[in-house]
Amino acid sequence: MRKHTLTTETVQEAVEELLAQAAEAGKAATVTALANRLGVKRQTLYRDFDAAVTDFLSQDAVRRTRQPRPPKDPASDRETVARLRREKDELTRHLHIYEDHIRRLTIENAKLTAEVERLTAVPRLSAFRASQDQ
Repeated sequence: MRKHTLTTETVQEAVEELLAQAAEAGKAATVTALANRLGVKRQTLYRDFDAAVTDFLSQDAVRRTRQPRPPKDPASDRETVARLRREKDELTRHLHIYEDHIRRLTIENAKLTAEVERLTAVPRLSAFRASQDQ
């Protein structure tokens, strides 16, 4: 097992840099991004620097609650709804096509099974058992 050489100061510097970058980009800072920046696994951060991780997450949460959200664009919402409706219609059409194919294959399978039974003269066990029960 490889032991890391991180110090609390190194982690704190990375936290500050990551929080600044996240604020600039308007995105949430994640523990995964912090771990990647430091070259360790997330579990290592949680295990060895739990207080720093907790502080990091709380600072990011406070920053995100203070940061105003960008206004919603109703035009993009309408476009999204229209695109989703088109996709739904396309998927529904494919579903009906697949249902039809399955139905046809089921009928064809039944016909071929009956033909094989007729040609080989091997009766189905279910038919044999039904005749025995009577």
